[in-house]
Amino acid sequence: MIIDRLLGIATRAVQCAVKHDSDQAQASAFLLDQSLTRFANSQIHQNVSTKKGGVLLKVILNKRISSTRLNTLEEKPIVKAVKHAIKIAKASPPNKDFRSLPEPEPWTSIKGGFDEETANCTPRYRAEKVKEAVESAHSESSKVKAVAGYFSSGSMAYAIVNSLGISAGAKISSADMKTTVMSKSGISEGSGTAEKYAKRVEDIEPAVLARDAAEKAVKSINPIKLSPGEYQVVLSHLASATLLMFLGYVGFSATPYQDGQSFVGYHLDQQVFDRKLNVKDDARDSQTLYTIPIDGEGVPKKSMKLVNHGIVSEHSICHNSFTAGKEGKKSTGHALPPISEYYSQRPVPINLIVSRGDATLEEEIAETKRGIFVTTFHYVNPVEPAKVVLTGLTRDGTFLIENGELSRSVVNMRFTDSMLSALRNIPLIGNQLEIVDAATVPSMKLEKLRFVGVSAY
Repeated sequence: MIIDRLLGIATRAVQCAVKHDSDQAQASAFLLDQSLTRFANSQIHQNVSTKKGGVLLKVILNKRISSTRLNTLEEKPIVKAVKHAIKIAKASPPNKDFRSLPEPEPWTSIKGGFDEETANCTPRYRAEKVKEAVESAHSESSKVKAVAGYFSSGSMAYAIVNSLGISAGAKISSADMKTTVMSKSGISEGSGTAEKYAKRVEDIEPAVLARDAAEKAVKSINPIKLSPGEYQVVLSHLASATLLMFLGYVGFSATPYQDGQSFVGYHLDQQVFDRKLNVKDDARDSQTLYTIPIDGEGVPKKSMKLVNHGIVSEHSICHNSFTAGKEGKKSTGHALPPISEYYSQRPVPINLIVSRGDATLEEEIAETKRGIFVTTFHYVNPVEPAKVVLTGLTRDGTFLIENGELSRSVVNMRFTDSMLSALRNIPLIGNQLEIVDAATVPSMKLEKLRFVGVSAY
């Protein structure tokens, strides 16, 4: 069994570190098994599969910390890496903020996070689903000229062992598909996109995604230009997720909070968002993608209220053992686990869930006299983290709403606005939740979002 093997590898790495006189040690052994089928110009052009195993090591000597990553599960290189990490620790300055690695706590596994069919999804299966998407998109209209995107599937397993007694492991599966459709009529072009994330590959319906993307692409032909300014906006779940995940990264993480760059620190116990906005982080909720029972340090995952009727507090801050130790607290279980190529020491909520409202997407549009419908945002970046000022572009399906209906497509626009302002007044929240990577969100109608320019594309 893969978890047992990873636990054995991590245990031996920790034992090696302790044998060489480290005060504390931690090892996270992981295996990432991912496959990806890409398509463009309505045909598959690439199929890749990768299986990567490795170990994240951390050794501590008199508060001198050394962390390293190696991409192998073989014993000899791991032993060599442990010895090298100890040498680096001895040569490093002590970290006065370090208190301790976490101690073991009781935890229970979660059912439904791993699906064998998804973990072993074949290239043929993905190819058949891509074909289904391409044919479905082209059948929507003769104006559809090309279909592009990807279909990804795989599994991730990891095990954490430390010298204080933690020994825990977990595995999950996931699949996701993105379909972007390009259309053309005369000299004008349009585009539309749709995405789906799921723990089970069978929950992804390529034809549904393709029809959605194709409809937007055809409707995007002959866009008009709108003047910059503040507009009411209706955000699809894709657009909503982008904003919420940035809130998690720049606002609810303990790293920016302790550095004075989180908005939460300046608005403790204040209602900064609309009272209808409720956000939790809960890895044990079946509605989230990464249903993992433990974090990247082996700390049990628990439900955590980040926004309570628009109010944030010190309980909104997500900690790992290091950031928690700086304040004399316990970790909230938000050390990032090695479940992707990306790894960071920053504690981050990856199981964001926004409470559903009572409106349909159609009602959100119908209740808007003049505004903008946004399918997705592109190239979003923080400008002023302490005020959660974000900037980015709309993309692949931006439409003018007039008198409660989508009337014309709009040339993509750049927004720059503080989320403290944009999420302050949310007239309507959708009644359907969709998983978008680390967030599970509804569509939303915002009273205003500030657009500062028009894209050239």
